Amino acid sequence: MKRTRLAAIALLLSPTVSFAWDGDQTDWVDLGGALAGSQGDPELTGSGDPLPGGAVTLELSSAAATAPAFLVVGVSQLGIPFFGGTLVPDPQVILAPALTDGSGELTLQTAWPPLAPSGIPIFYQYWVVDPGGPFGAAASNGLSSAPSTGPAGGVFPDKWQDGTDCATETDVQVHAYNQDTYILRQSLCTSFEAPFIYLFFGQDKVLMLDSGDGGIPIDTIVYGIIQDWLAAKGMSSIELVVAHTHAHGDHVAGDPLFQGQPNTTVVGTSVSAVQSFFGIASWPTQIVTYDLGGGRVIDVIPIPGHEASHLAFYDRQTAIAVTGDSLYPGRLYVFGAVSGGNWPIYQESMQRLVAFLDDKPVCWVLGTHVEMTDQAGIDFPIGAAAHPNERELQLVRDHLIELRDAIYAMGGTPVVETHDDFIIFPIG
Repeated sequence: MKRTRLAAIALLLSPTVSFAWDGDQTDWVDLGGALAGSQGDPELTGSGDPLPGGAVTLELSSAAATAPAFLVVGVSQLGIPFFGGTLVPDPQVILAPALTDGSGELTLQTAWPPLAPSGIPIFYQYWVVDPGGPFGAAASNGLSSAPSTGPAGGVFPDKWQDGTDCATETDVQVHAYNQDTYILRQSLCTSFEAPFIYLFFGQDKVLMLDSGDGGIPIDTIVYGIIQDWLAAKGMSSIELVVAHTHAHGDHVAGDPLFQGQPNTTVVGTSVSAVQSFFGIASWPTQIVTYDLGGGRVIDVIPIPGHEASHLAFYDRQTAIAVTGDSLYPGRLYVFGAVSGGNWPIYQESMQRLVAFLDDKPVCWVLGTHVEMTDQAGIDFPIGAAAHPNERELQLVRDHLIELRDAIYAMGGTPVVETHDDFIIFPIG
């Protein structure tokens, strides 16, 4: 099989076309319209996700052997008579011909070019030089790719900065989970807390969750991400909303850098401020939505216990639940568990979150720290400035259920309990 790349698509498809991707998988649909040649109907199949950086494969078979094959690509369907067959795509790209192999097969594999459209239907068809076809040509079936209705997918880095090389680590590791979702991690070299920060982009607003532990230019970093995102989308401005999972200092210390800045709102950290901004009338039982525009909606779930104003956020677009310090791979502190009456509050919060997510897709449960090693049940020492062999950030729904079940099994007598991926840690 011969292989080539699809990067030329980006050069000819309009760079002004820009859409949000709404699915983590692609529906590939056979549109028919093949024109038989010397080996019958050439067959075109596709796989992968045509979104920036997504792996895409197109495979042609049953075509003439060692024959030039032209790939026709468009963002709409034409379906007109052509060379005795049917031209399925409205041609916006015609790639220079590649030769099929001796079996009449051809495979194209690539990462989808960043300038090419994504999140919309795209149409493909091969036309092959073939003396056995009418007018010396044969054609494959038309093929379309379109986003499925599932959650928007994304990727995690192979490794987060872990504080083991402070000479080369940046203050903040910036990672694009996908084109509209960013995960940032403050370096352990600047704070042993090494908190994670999240950015969710909609059409009208970008929601930032937490601002870090201070001592870093988090404002410059975040506004730089926003400017790059705006440029990629052909937009001039968007409102930044700085909200928080909770009010502890390692999650709000960067707030002063954003206060008073243009197109920026910093949400207060008290229960009353959180209620007022998000419109939560009945704390903590009412779950509300926050609309970022362009169809991106975030559910806001009160989960006090670790801290009085703690929130969880469920992003419907990615099916990611951000759980802050209430659940992450590490020590799950419940301060004043007995003395402050926070243990039953924490229990009820975890039950509320489990119940809310019960009928919803959950791709990942993401907290705001990692304190576990990659060995089950083993955490790093409190205050450790480096995390070699650190566990990955992402958890899943089963971890949330495991936590809920464990804390309810303790009843009203909380104790420190070590699990493979987290440690329940009531204090007081």
